[in-house]
Amino acid sequence: MRSDEDIMTAVANGKLEVLAELYRRYRQPLYGFLLKRTNKPAAAEDLLQTTFERVIKYRASYKGNSFKGWLYTIARNVLHDRQRLDGRLPLKNGLDLGQLPHTTPSAETDWEDRETRGQSQRALAALPANYREVVDLAWKRGLKYAEIAEVLGITETNVKVRMHRATKQLQINYAKINRL
Repeated sequence: MRSDEDIMTAVANGKLEVLAELYRRYRQPLYGFLLKRTNKPAAAEDLLQTTFERVIKYRASYKGNSFKGWLYTIARNVLHDRQRLDGRLPLKNGLDLGQLPHTTPSAETDWEDRETRGQSQRALAALPANYREVVDLAWKRGLKYAEIAEVLGITETNVKVRMHRATKQLQINYAKINRL
């Protein structure tokens, strides 16, 4: 199996037919990333298509570094451009942990799982937006710190600091929620 970077290098060199493989690999995760921020399936689908159009348009600017980071940077820029243009796409707060697969052997366990997910969602929603974004990119999207830094246009050290602070704040948020 060819790496994302090898495939994108081929695309950058004019072999557009191999882009289909990257589309298959990233369609679902990128759609989820965009849907999480728009809360509108049709808008997320539009933004996904625009993202891949920009991948084609700017393929010559690809420098051989992390494709995943480069792709999410494009997607984030597409989202921000759309929000600036029409001002109607609300950012949805928090992460949707309810979409994670789970099995429950009993009604009691099911209730506990829902309660735990609800607490997690409340704790995440209470984070400042810049912390939530780093947590989402790292934990749900699986980006490495260097990729997150590239996507957000900040240093890797800043990503680490935000993750550390987000983790500390989540502990505080969980403690507050559990006291209620």
